[in-house]
Amino acid sequence: MSRDPRCLFCKIVHGEIPSARVLETDQAVAILDINPVSHGHVLIIPRSHHAELAELPDDLSGHVGSLLPRLTRAVVAATGADGSNTVINSGSVAGQTIFHCHWHVIPRFFDDPVRWPWPHHPYAGEEMGRMASKIARELGARADD
Repeated sequence: MSRDPRCLFCKIVHGEIPSARVLETDQAVAILDINPVSHGHVLIIPRSHHAELAELPDDLSGHVGSLLPRLTRAVVAATGADGSNTVINSGSVAGQTIFHCHWHVIPRFFDDPVRWPWPHHPYAGEEMGRMASKIARELGARADD
């Protein structure tokens, strides 16, 4: 299991910094966020250190993904939320501030101050087809990684 001794989340998952844990497995820990968007905002953190989502092994991502529905149901039920957001910020440009891949499960309420949706930018002409081809090529190029 990889670990970065300077990483805040590595310290949390290894018990060096206290946290309010709500779920633990051999591969991940879910804790209450200390600076929540709304009360009940949970972070699910893989135990092994991977800075961003693209670095996460598929099997570890699959494990965390398997925990998300149950964790979301629990957060929504415990908070009485009207819905939830599940978010991963990957890279500083996307708002990531702690470089240990993690998921946010955020309870949402009809009257909360958070506003969605983000602005949308439709494709023009053949742009969508070209983008799909580029991504498919990248997926094929990495199939043996």
